Amino acid sequence: MGEECGKEGPILSIFFSEFHNTAGPKIMYQYPENSVSKDIFDAVSVYIIPKPQIQKRIITVNVLGHKITGYPNEIKHPRYVRNALIFNLCFVFDSNARTVHYEPAVKKLSEYLENLELDNGFLSNDDSKEKMPGILKQILDDLNATGKCTIKINVGDKKFSNCDISDRRFEKCDRRPSMLCERRFTIDGKCGLDLQERRVSMVCDQKPADSFRGLRKGSDAENKLRKSLDNSSKEGHVTSVLHLKVVGILPDPPHVLDHHVPILTSERVFSRGDHWDLTTQQILPYIDGFSHIAKIAAMADVESNLVKACVENLLYYNQVELLPIFQYSNVYRVTSRIHKLYSCHDLQDECQRSVTKSSTVVPQLSHIIMLYCSMTYGISVRDLCLRFNPQTLNIDERKLVQFGLLNNIIERLHQYPVLLQPDDINFSTSSKQSSLHKLCNGFHSYDEICCKLGLTYKELNDQVERDPNILVLWKRHFKYCFYL
Repeated sequence: MGEECGKEGPILSIFFSEFHNTAGPKIMYQYPENSVSKDIFDAVSVYIIPKPQIQKRIITVNVLGHKITGYPNEIKHPRYVRNALIFNLCFVFDSNARTVHYEPAVKKLSEYLENLELDNGFLSNDDSKEKMPGILKQILDDLNATGKCTIKINVGDKKFSNCDISDRRFEKCDRRPSMLCERRFTIDGKCGLDLQERRVSMVCDQKPADSFRGLRKGSDAENKLRKSLDNSSKEGHVTSVLHLKVVGILPDPPHVLDHHVPILTSERVFSRGDHWDLTTQQILPYIDGFSHIAKIAAMADVESNLVKACVENLLYYNQVELLPIFQYSNVYRVTSRIHKLYSCHDLQDECQRSVTKSSTVVPQLSHIIMLYCSMTYGISVRDLCLRFNPQTLNIDERKLVQFGLLNNIIERLHQYPVLLQPDDINFSTSSKQSSLHKLCNGFHSYDEICCKLGLTYKELNDQVERDPNILVLWKRHFKYCFYL
C-alpha cells in the first residue's frame, strides 16, 4: 500500500540494534520486549545494519506485517574491535501506517546517540548503555501520548567526563549536521526496492519556541527542566537533554491556477527567508494580495508552473491564502459573519488599521460596516464607489474587499458562462469564438477565462453579451481557503 494511502498510527515498538563483533546484526534492546521476533529481524537485518553505501539515510522496510523505519549510523575509530561502531534505533509500525512524519525524529535520535558516543562513549560503555531500555520506553510512551518527548540522560560526572579525553573523544570523527530534507529508501517486501521522495516539513522538529534561546519567558515545564539541570550541574553530573517532536502531516494544498491571487498571512515568511528555495525568494516581493499568478510570473520573470509550485508549497505551510482577482466590476455579498465585526473589538481594531487609506487617521467603524452591508447582488464595487466615495471616508476600497474576504465577512459572486445548443444546425463560429465556447461549460469563471484567453473583463463580457447562445450563471464563492 502506498504511503499516501496509509493512516497515521501509533508506534508499536522501538528497538536498538548494532553490529555485534561475533554475532553480527543483533537487537540489543527493545520495548516492549519480544515485539520484534528474531525471524522478522533476520529477514530485514540487511537493511537495519546495511552496507556503507546506504548508511546515514532514512530506510523504511515494509515486510511481514511490520513497517520499520530507521537511520543506520556508523562511527569509525580504531578503538572499536572492527574499527567501527554500527548501530540503528528503529521505530516499528503497522504495515499500513503512514510513517513519513516520524522520519525527522528517527534521524535526530540517531545523530543524538552518535554525539553521545563521540562525547562520552555512551554506546560503547556497558554501564551507560544499560539506560537504553528506559529511554526507549519514555520515547514510545511520550510520542504516542502527546507527540512530544524530552529526554534527560545523565552521562556521568564531570571528573570522569574529563579524565581521559584521548580515549573518550574521537577528534577525527566527522559529525554530520541535521538537514531539512534527506533522501529516503523504502523497501517493500512485495515490490522490491522503491526510491521515493516525500514532502518533509521545512520547519525543524524543535521550534525556536521550544528551546531556551532568546529573552522570552520560559514555560513552567522549561523552568522546571532548567532548574533540574542547574542542580545536576552543581552536584557534578553531566546531563544531556534531547527534545523530540513529531510534526503531523498536513493535507495537500489546493491546486493553484493562473487567476488565483496569493496573499501573505504570516511574517515568518520573511523572518525565515533563508529556508525558502531561490525561486520562492524571487517571487516573494511580488506577492502583494492583488497580483494574480500569471502577473507575478511575468513581473518576477519566472515560469508560471514554477510560481504555482512555490505558492502551493507556501499554502502547505500556511504562509499564504488565495483570493479572487480584484476588479471594480466584481460583485460581493455580505455574509452572516458581519456580526463578528459588531461584537469583536480586536477584529474592529484590526479592520480599521487594515482598510485605512492614511496611517495617521483611522476610518470610522460605522462607515466600514455601512460599506460591507451595502454589498449585495447586482451592486459592483464601482457602484459602491460612485455612491459612497470611500476615498473621502479615508477607506481604501481594495483593502476593504481584501480584509472582508480574508475574514469571511464577504464573499465573491462569480460569473460562469454556459453555452447552449444553437437552434440553427448550420450555425458556425469563428476560431476565436470556438476557443471561448470550449470554456463556456459552467466550470470556468470569468477570471479564469480572461487569464486563459488574455482578455479584459470588458472584452469578455462584450463577447458574451453579443452571443445569444451563451447564458451567465452567478455563483457564490468563498475565498480559496486551505482548511486543516
